[in-house]
Amino acid sequence: MNAKKVTIPARDSNGFMIGFKEVNALWECPTCGGKMGNPQFMQHAEDGFFGSIHIWVNPCGHVAHYKNLQIVGDEE
Repeated sequence: MNAKKVTIPARDSNGFMIGFKEVNALWECPTCGGKMGNPQFMQHAEDGFFGSIHIWVNPCGHVAHYKNLQIVGDEE
């Protein structure tokens, strides 16, 4: 299993941003199962929160939304 630790926005049950969280995500495209791109930090500002999150471009061309990542192991 190929997993990577990435930082993503943390959201409440209504979809509002409540901070940032690190997760271990299965590093396969949720759409086709192909290899995902190399994660890189990007500055992010939303709802009064400012910080860095990971972004990536998948070689297959599919967009992997944070909500569609398969989380493995423990979340921090």
